[in-house]
Formats: sequence, C-alpha cells, structure tokens
Amino acid sequence: MNQNTGLLLQGRYRLKTVVGTGGFSTVYMAIDEKTGKEVSVKEFTADHMDGLNTTLRVNAYDIASREKPSPLEDPSAISQKEMIIRGLMQVYREKEILEKFGHLAGVPDIYGAVRENNTYYLIREFLEGMTCREYMDRFRGKIPFTLGLYIMKGTLEILEEIHSQGYIHCDVSPINSFLCRNGTVYLIDWGNAADLQGSMEDHVVRQAVNVRYAAPEQQISGEVLTPATDIYCLCATVFDAICGEPPRQCLERLRGRSFVEPGFYVSDLPAFVNEMLIRGLSLDPADRPSGRELLDIINREIVFTVTPVAGTGNASVSAKLLHEKRSPFGFLTSRRIRRPTLL
Repeated sequence: MNQNTGLLLQGRYRLKTVVGTGGFSTVYMAIDEKTGKEVSVKEFTADHMDGLNTTLRVNAYDIASREKPSPLEDPSAISQKEMIIRGLMQVYREKEILEKFGHLAGVPDIYGAVRENNTYYLIREFLEGMTCREYMDRFRGKIPFTLGLYIMKGTLEILEEIHSQGYIHCDVSPINSFLCRNGTVYLIDWGNAADLQGSMEDHVVRQAVNVRYAAPEQQISGEVLTPATDIYCLCATVFDAICGEPPRQCLERLRGRSFVEPGFYVSDLPAFVNEMLIRGLSLDPADRPSGRELLDIINREIVFTVTPVAGTGNASVSAKLLHEKRSPFGFLTSRRIRRPTLL
C-alpha cells in the first residue's frame, strides 16, 4: 500500500489507490467527498528519481517557482536540482493546458490544483479505461489495424483542435493514448505541450522526449517544432500498436539505416494505411500530411460504429472498410477479451 493512500487533500479529496507512476509523478484514483465522484489526483513525486537530495525534493515547489531551466548541451549531465525544476514545470504546464483545453472532447478536465505536504497535486477528471499500451498487452503486443485506425482518428480530432489554437502535444505515444470504456479516445499527459507562439521554454520540451516515437526536430538542436511534429509521433504510435514494435528511430534513419514499412509486419494491411504511416513518418516535416488530410483519408476508407452495451457502461465498436471486399467486422468483441467491451 502506498504511504499516501488514505490522505485527505483540502479536506475534500481522499486518495484511494495508485493507478500509475512516472519519473516525476504518482497518479491516484481518489474520491471527492463533497460530491461522491471519483477523480484522478496527480502528485509531483520527484523521489522516484534515484539519489535525489531530500532537501531539494521537499523544497521543489519553491525552487521551481523562482528559477527556470537552463538549456543543456549534454542531457546526461543534468543536476538533481535541474531535474526537480524541469519535473515540476511539467506539472505546471499540464495544469495550464488542461485549464485551456479541458472542455474539449478527448482532453481530461481539471478541477483544481493543490499545494500541500511540500508538493503539488493536480485534481483531474477520472477516466475509466486503459492506455493503448495496456490494450496492446491484452492482444499480446499488438492490436488489430482497425483499432489502431480508431485510435488514430480520435487522436487526430483532438490534435486538430489544439493545433488550430497554436499548441502541440509533443508526446503522443501508446502510454498517452487512452481508450475509455464508452468508446472515447483521450490524449493524456500534457506536461510537454508547447505553445508555438513561444511562451513555453522550448529547451524543456526538447529534453523530455521518448526517442521511440519522437520526430527528428525534437532531437536535433536548433530545429523548429510544428504540428507536423505531433503527426510523426502519432504515426509512430500507430505503427507500434499495429506492428508490434516501433519504427526504426529517426536518428538512426538519418544515419542511413533502412526503414521497414508497416506492411512488412501486417500481411493484410490495406495499402492506404501503409501509405499514411510511411508519409506520416517522413523525416522532413514538410513531407508529412496534415492532420486534416489524414482524417479525410480515414473517413473516406473506413466507417466505425460505436454501440453501447446495455447496462454495462461499455461500448462495442465495429469497423467496415469501404473500398475493399471485406465484410463488416467487430474488432473490439474479440473472444480474447471475453466480453463486448472496449476496455
């Protein structure tokens, strides 16, 4: 049992169970004792970082409030103090983004932020479901390509909204794509999001990347981030989800290593899916399709039907390819799941 379970924040939010951990945070399911609703509480817990000085950890909030990160030539040389500042700034950033976009479908709502116990907490909407990565684990490492397209479509709809307002997510990946029981696709973990107008410290975003899914411009000093950066991350995520392994990392490809097309891994992959992912994973951002173009292709080639399962709060989703000789089929009613539920 985590030592903080049972803790009461603001005399209102009772921490119940740990539902996830990361390098800078622990996420709890909690109960809002005022309303009786379940909520999600994200706690800044820098103590996950090995060897972190206790004094720095306890005073992380004040340190990050008065200091800004410094650009790093060598990320491996980052100090403990710098790690704290960067970690807490990501929590701040997520609060700002959720306050701005939490009203959008597919972006978690935020109910407040709490400073207690020498640290910082975000109180957010509780989502019932699983990440794409957890769903992949249910299918022994990869999911049907139709489910991959369903996730892609839902994520693109979110990205189109935030891109139109000058922001990018910067960290689309299987652990940040979330499938709710009711069939809604969410994009979570907004701590790395960037304001393309320049209010976000660009070097912070660049240092916090998952190289398996990150675009070249996120890893090369001096390059500019654009909405095409999110397109690359999303296509790398869908590639991993349907092929069972991520594409070759972009820096290796820049050094001349070959790129293996997704159709090599999935024998029945439709040509339009293969082509979309190849284009989306172009090393040059100018060669990648826009989010709107990808949405138009998906809508032209496949139709999804989401059906509530009576009395369960779950959803069954079926898909039909429109331009290939295949019958309609349900890809979320697999016998491996044993029930007609999305999650």
